[in-house]
Amino acid sequence: MNPEDLAKLRDFCRDDAAFEQVKQLLLQKVQPLELAIHQAQFQLEQQKTLFRVISRLREPIDLETIFHATAIEVRQLLKADRVGMFRFYPDSGWDDGEFVSEDVDPAFTSAMAQKVHDHCFGEQFAIHYEQGRIQAVADIHDAGLSDCHIQVLSQFQVRANLVVPLLQGHHLWGLLCIHQCYGPRQWQETEVEFVQQIAEHLGVALYHAELMAELRAEILERQQAEERAQALNQELRQVIIELRAVNKELEAFSYSVSHDLRAPLRSIDGFSQALLEDCSDQLDDSGQDYLRRIRSATQRMGLLIDDLLTLSRVTRSDMHLETVNLSRVASQICMELQQSQPDRQVEFVVQPGLIAQGDVRLMQVLLENLLNNAWKFTSKHPHARIEFGQIDRNESISAYFVRDDGAGFDMAYSDKLFGPFQRLHGIQEFPGNGIGLATVQRIVHRHGGRVWAEGAVEHGATFYFTLAEEEIGA
Repeated sequence: MNPEDLAKLRDFCRDDAAFEQVKQLLLQKVQPLELAIHQAQFQLEQQKTLFRVISRLREPIDLETIFHATAIEVRQLLKADRVGMFRFYPDSGWDDGEFVSEDVDPAFTSAMAQKVHDHCFGEQFAIHYEQGRIQAVADIHDAGLSDCHIQVLSQFQVRANLVVPLLQGHHLWGLLCIHQCYGPRQWQETEVEFVQQIAEHLGVALYHAELMAELRAEILERQQAEERAQALNQELRQVIIELRAVNKELEAFSYSVSHDLRAPLRSIDGFSQALLEDCSDQLDDSGQDYLRRIRSATQRMGLLIDDLLTLSRVTRSDMHLETVNLSRVASQICMELQQSQPDRQVEFVVQPGLIAQGDVRLMQVLLENLLNNAWKFTSKHPHARIEFGQIDRNESISAYFVRDDGAGFDMAYSDKLFGPFQRLHGIQEFPGNGIGLATVQRIVHRHGGRVWAEGAVEHGATFYFTLAEEEIGA
């Protein structure tokens, strides 16, 4: 009650004793009301502070600004000497950290950026704070704290403190610390609840900051990926320009081979034949043999030129992907091979219904080369078997094969199989220029696949190929 009300009351009382009795009775009634009013005012200020904290969370401001503004308001409301946000260093086991934001009474030193090491906390208390523990100490010298804990608090002149965990999701990020430095302080339940609410909202800010950091990192990664893609596209465009120039050079070279080299070869072959026909009586047997060898060499060189041009066309020709019935193509080739030498005893086995996406013309050339090879290298066996089929490599990639039981090859030389003009058998034993498998490989590569072979001498060979890119390790 104020002095004016007490003076009026004194006038109504008969004596001093009666006045004291009335005063004490009224004080008993008024004091709880005054305490309730004070608590209501404090709760109102709490709600205003909480509202401002929550409002800041909805604004596009950084975590440092949120921390600093919150520290100022909480210190003013609680009339504390220091309010600070302490962060543990990542991967320190909660033994090390520093204050990253604070508001402090000018009479006391700042705790900012001072490295703190407390091995007791990480070993004994971190797990409990991560589960929501709150510490309210009225006097650090009379609370049963460990020596290392008291030493840490004393370096910041702390006499009483209130500590609430700052959680980033379910992870202990740091601590919200309320310090009283002038002397001991008994923390009220409403104050503890208020600080706990503040910490929960700061935890929301920490979680949002984490999400924002992840989002920024993802955006940066995508930007870098786009920049890399643009650079690669630019390089690819440059490579395409260079490849077009190379293709034009190859076309010019092919034209030169086709026209400029063939003419002298025809002259050599023609004059050699004329010498054999018109001047044979002037040549001895050795001279005639030399001319025949010259003709044979020029004719073979002509075939090599034809094979080179074929290989070049396979590499440079435009591709038109469509559905190809490989079984039908293989069956037609097998039938033509049998018709070419009807006396041979060869069993053809073609798996039906093999369908693939590819260039029809190139698929025809690929199977012709593989099946012709199988036909050729089984020619010395009285009975032979040639098979075309498919094996599953994985759920999405199939491998096709051509298998025979003919001459086979030594696997030690398998790396030479697909090189142009590489031969594992003598030309007198099996004719050919060694260009067929090189052609097969280039066709397969143009379809994004790969080709390989297995074999053994006189136990046949199997050539496998895919028509799509395989995963590593498939």
